[in-house]
Amino acid sequence: MSGERAVMRAGRELALLRVVPMFAPLPGATLERLARNLERLEVPAGAAIVRQGEAGDRYYVIADGEVSVAVDGSLVREQGPGEGFGEVALLRDVPRTASVVAIGPVVLYALDREAFLEAVTGHPVSRMTADSIVAAHLETA
Repeated sequence: MSGERAVMRAGRELALLRVVPMFAPLPGATLERLARNLERLEVPAGAAIVRQGEAGDRYYVIADGEVSVAVDGSLVREQGPGEGFGEVALLRDVPRTASVVAIGPVVLYALDREAFLEAVTGHPVSRMTADSIVAAHLETA
C-alpha cells in the first residue's frame, strides 16, 4: 500500500473510532494508537461473527453493512456503521453474551482485547461510557 493510501486508510479508521461513544472521549494520541491496532475484516452475508457463549478476545466496530444481535436465538437489535459490539465479554471477563451475524456483507475493524481494555479502562469518561453501554446491553439481553 502506498504511503498516501495508508494515511487515507488511517484517517478513515480514526474517524470511525471517533464516532464510537466509548472511544469519543479518548485523547487523540490514544485514538491514533487504537487506529494503528485495528484489523480490517470483510464478512460475507449470513456469517457468524461471534457466538454466544464463546470467549471474547476482540471488540468490533462496524465500518460498512449491518449485523443482527441475538440472545438465546431471539433478535435484540440490529447495528450498523459506527456502532460496535463485543465490549461486554471484554469488560466483564465473561463469555460472549450474544451472537452477532452479518445481515449482508459487512466490513468490520477488530481491536484485540488488550488494546481495547487499556484504552477504555485507562480513561475515566471512556470507562463510564463503556459501563453504561454494557448495562444497557445486559438490560435488553
